[in-house]
Amino acid sequence: MIFIAVLWLLQDLAQVTLMGICVVPDVFMLCTLFAVLLPRMERTRQSRFIWLLFIGELLWDLRWTNLPGLTSAVACMLVGISCIIWDKIPSQGRSVGVFATLAFVCEILSSAVYYFFWTFPSAVSQRLIIVQQCVAVPIILLLSAAFWEKREIR
Repeated sequence: MIFIAVLWLLQDLAQVTLMGICVVPDVFMLCTLFAVLLPRMERTRQSRFIWLLFIGELLWDLRWTNLPGLTSAVACMLVGISCIIWDKIPSQGRSVGVFATLAFVCEILSSAVYYFFWTFPSAVSQRLIIVQQCVAVPIILLLSAAFWEKREIR
């Protein structure tokens, strides 16, 4: 949990540094998704991570947006739905590709909410979101590789 909290701080620092160049991908949400979908994760620990995600995204809302709670609600909803989908998939089908797909869909939907609720749709904001998605792809690939590594340890 401390690692994820440090990631929140690094994401905040990256947002300050890259202001105007791009919107930073929601690495905090992606790493929480990674943590809750790991093999042998108990439900009580999953709920702790989702509460941590809610608090972290609420702090993000208070820091960066004008509508506190929307990012945290969307992120928790996306991670929660991903957990439900993950539980519905048979254990043989829980692959790295499914994880990467869930992570990518979560990132796209999260940035779509950001785009439609906090920015005025324009060419500049579209460019920022496209750059955000391009930056998110390597992060998702790194998390997928880490997920594959943890999956192989079983």
